[in-house]
Amino acid sequence: MNEVVHTSPTIGSNVEEIVVNNTRFLMWDIGGQESLRSSWNTYYTNTEFVIIVVDSTDRERISVTKEELYKMLAHEVSRCNVFTFFIFIVDKIWL
Repeated sequence: MNEVVHTSPTIGSNVEEIVVNNTRFLMWDIGGQESLRSSWNTYYTNTEFVIIVVDSTDRERISVTKEELYKMLAHEVSRCNVFTFFIFIVDKIWL
């Protein structure tokens, strides 16, 4: 776990399946660009968890994320079966 992983913003979407203790997880990594947000609701069916990752140093992005979260929670399908967890990351370390 003491490993630095360099990542890039997601463009479009990526999907990966993992199995942990005989439990299958199908994970979608969906880009947060404004042009992609209107398609997010197509992923809500059969969704049990949503993990939102936001750069905690980007105040504007946090505000936009809050607005998008409200839209997501208002969606008919997501109200019934989505648990939301927030993970805030920092892209830069200031020394």
